[in-house]
Amino acid sequence: MQSTTGSEPFRQDDLIVRPVATRTPGVHALLAALHRYGFDAAPHPAGYDEVWERVTYLPGDTGDLDGHAAMRGEMALRSAASLLRRYHDCSALFAKSLAASYAWQLPARSPCEVICHGDFAPYNVVLNDGEVSGIIDFEAAHPGPRIWDLAYAVYRWAPLSSGVAIKGMDTLAAQVGRTRIFIDAYGLSVNERSTLLDVVVERLEALLVFMEREAARGIERYRRNLQEGHDRIYKEDIAYIRKCSTEIVAGLTG
Repeated sequence: MQSTTGSEPFRQDDLIVRPVATRTPGVHALLAALHRYGFDAAPHPAGYDEVWERVTYLPGDTGDLDGHAAMRGEMALRSAASLLRRYHDCSALFAKSLAASYAWQLPARSPCEVICHGDFAPYNVVLNDGEVSGIIDFEAAHPGPRIWDLAYAVYRWAPLSSGVAIKGMDTLAAQVGRTRIFIDAYGLSVNERSTLLDVVVERLEALLVFMEREAARGIERYRRNLQEGHDRIYKEDIAYIRKCSTEIVAGLTG
């Protein structure tokens, strides 16, 4: 990330700096707890004041599926799922105590099993030697069930979208295959596999509600998202997932 102005995070030496927000105390408490319980694949909190919050920089490559070949690889896919499982297992140790003590950007969901990352996507991890080695950008963290967080991760990593133009990910069969690899590496139970798609749809619907609410509050980031048609993409993907649900579930449970 390059130094910038406004609401975008920027790098300052070995720190990542972004404007302080209501979520900041909770995010910093989460990061501190993760390291206290032995999870080293997240930034360290480095303090905040009335204007800025700071966390340590995690070295490695960053990027999204369309612009980073290694991020599209099976090694990255498997290691991402395994790391998400490690993160969930760690945050489960303190989720309930943390959930009740802080405000979060996204609404808490029941049951409170973990502190969801909230946006576990390729653009929010770091890659070293083809493996996902760290998680960044915890601004969307919030309490909830494991499968709530996993559902959005699957949506982004498969990716489960009708508009994918990336070779090797642009067919339903390829997306189902990548989803299967991800949930196998995560260790999702057989029973939960049959309900995963319903949770993906529910998660996207909740995201739409959040975006529209924040845009109505005048938050420029979300007003811009709506102007650029992000809501239309999510609605199209919801329709796509529902249309293909029988085939997808068969591929995940068979």
